[in-house]
Amino acid sequence: MTLDAETFRALVTEASLSPSVHNTQPTRWRLGPDGRVQVLEDESRRLPVGDPEGRDLNVSHGSAVEGFCLAAGRRGLVVDVGHDGVHVAELTVRLGGVSDPLAAFLTQRRTYRGKFEGGAVAHAAMARFEQSEDLIVAQDPDHVAELARLYDEAGLRWFRNVPYRAELVSWMRLSRRHPSWSLDGLNAEAMEMSGIEATGAGLVLRPGVFETLDRIGLAGALVAEAAVVRSASAVALFHRPANEAPFDTGRRFHRVWLSFTQAGLSAAPMAVLADDTKARESLQADFGIGGERRLITAFRLGVAPARDLAAKPRLGLDALIV
Repeated sequence: MTLDAETFRALVTEASLSPSVHNTQPTRWRLGPDGRVQVLEDESRRLPVGDPEGRDLNVSHGSAVEGFCLAAGRRGLVVDVGHDGVHVAELTVRLGGVSDPLAAFLTQRRTYRGKFEGGAVAHAAMARFEQSEDLIVAQDPDHVAELARLYDEAGLRWFRNVPYRAELVSWMRLSRRHPSWSLDGLNAEAMEMSGIEATGAGLVLRPGVFETLDRIGLAGALVAEAAVVRSASAVALFHRPANEAPFDTGRRFHRVWLSFTQAGLSAAPMAVLADDTKARESLQADFGIGGERRLITAFRLGVAPARDLAAKPRLGLDALIV
């Protein structure tokens, strides 16, 4: 079959809901005259400080392609994913697909960075969640509290890196007046910040201000998230084979996150636990993740309060299709 433009646009729309590092949305799509889809990279969306080797970038690409494949399956289509050495990937779409149970949750998956609910609903959601061999799930409150402490320590080390902090802030949208508030990056609403908190974050993270606060011992408390992490029902450590291509890791990463949603759980990545060498080595030793495996990220898991959420910040098809 030849993939038509209308179906292609529908598939890209659903694929665009896939998670990406800092919500940079680096994946671009092109429909060729033969009906094959070229997956491309927007190089302007690289993170040269936070992701110099491009691992997170390629995890993001893999996640987007998995979203495309799941959306295709819901329409009775199969996607063959190939790599030609030129593009991120080349996709051949044909008839015969069967809808994957996870596909129904593509539009429901959300990042939730606030405090979680407790009680029976949270316990029921954790009971529904089916664990897998690439996840280590810590539910004991003492373990969660220790992971919260490690997370804040690692986060403070990274915030002290001035170029990293500047790069992160460049992807933060702390005011609704920001032109990309509803398009990409991490807006204050998505980060569960009030207007006052967002204004404060913009001040605290400024060059010079953060360093001054750090010298008098205040910076750590101002960027700490331990209280939020401790509200989680669990923290899940996601690990994969050390030699696995980041693109393939990204496909699995997306499926794992959708499995949380399927169980009724919300999640937020705690990527610094994997990015920070000291924290990663400590966790791999403490939780028995051997050298043949790589810690990819950690997720805090729980049930978010029931309320209407704003639409995800996403680029339009005019930017994603090239």
